[in-house]
Amino acid sequence: MLKKRNFSTQDDFKTGFFCKITLFFGFILLLIFLFIKISALIIGENSIGIAKQIYDFSQTTVPNTVLAFSILLLGTGAILYFFNCQFSKLAKIADEIENSENVDDVD
Repeated sequence: MLKKRNFSTQDDFKTGFFCKITLFFGFILLLIFLFIKISALIIGENSIGIAKQIYDFSQTTVPNTVLAFSILLLGTGAILYFFNCQFSKLAKIADEIENSENVDDVD
């Protein structure tokens, strides 16, 4: 005999939480990338001292790697947002079906 399981509508594999986290870190990494590239444009190649080190750092592959991870996290966040929307729609449908079954049971 199979046991009927009741799942909470709030328990959607935590896609809303993971969506917010991945989008947050994606935007943070995007801001870091933009800061590095804009500071390299402002500083220029002919600078000295710490400014030269910042410029040299911006010419390595690290900023491009940061951009790649940012794009991956933003894409993952968008997919999780889609799943979150689908789970919320599914929860509404389940509530409607459950309420209609309760109305049928009363009759």
